[in-house]
Order: sequence, then C-alpha cells, then structure tokens
Amino acid sequence: MSGGNHHVGYGTGMMGDARRALVSRREALRAQGASEAAQLELRDVEEALLRIDAGTWGRCLKCGGAIGRDRLRAVPDAHFCLPCGR
Repeated sequence: MSGGNHHVGYGTGMMGDARRALVSRREALRAQGASEAAQLELRDVEEALLRIDAGTWGRCLKCGGAIGRDRLRAVPDAHFCLPCGR
C-alpha cells in the first residue's frame, strides 16, 4: 500500500472510540514510567494513532486485509488480522 486513504470504512464513530481508548491508554502508559514492556506498548499505541490519522487503521500490516471489528474493539492497536497474527 502506498500513500492515500486506505481505511476499512468502520466509520468515524468506531475510529473515534478507538482514538479515545488509545489516547487514554497512552497517558496511562506514560504515567507508568519507563519499563521496557510499557515502552513497547506505548510504541504500539502511538503507531495505531498514526494509522488512524493516516486512514490506514483497521488494515493488517502483513496482508493488507481488514482487521475484524471485534478484534479492533478489543485491541484497538492491533497490527494484524487474526490469521496473520497467529
């Protein structure tokens, strides 16, 4: 995928919910301090926020297919669809 808007079309409501959850998680992680695990999770959260802004959130980084709604609701910073994440 190159440039452009490639969002899956989950709608602004779902993306807004994900953005709020991710921003809240980012703040909690920043407050936790500098543990390696927190820093890795913080990176994932920030990357997900960038994908929302770029219009690519909801797309698997491996196959380019859609990441399921239920997965995104449970893990808004998911990078991969279920098959690719296994």
